[in-house]
Amino acid sequence: MTSTNSEDLTLQYAQLVEQEDDYVDQLIKCNKLILDAMDIIAKQAGLLDMDTVKQAAYHLHAMEQDLNRKLFKVRLEKSILANQMSQST
Repeated sequence: MTSTNSEDLTLQYAQLVEQEDDYVDQLIKCNKLILDAMDIIAKQAGLLDMDTVKQAAYHLHAMEQDLNRKLFKVRLEKSILANQMSQST
């Protein structure tokens, strides 16, 4: 492989690392929101409309699943790219 191709792979890998970090940060925040929501439900369930509360909780859970799917895709791409990089040396 040429050095340009190796540099391209290195750049792509760095971009994937940034994406991975971003998704991990988003997941941490999403998980905190879920825990906060569960805490509010536990403390104030009698004062809240349960259908609305459940719908909001399901939306947070769907967001968490979407972020996990995106994170998995980035990590898979990163692994494939790491293999390509090791083959070029």
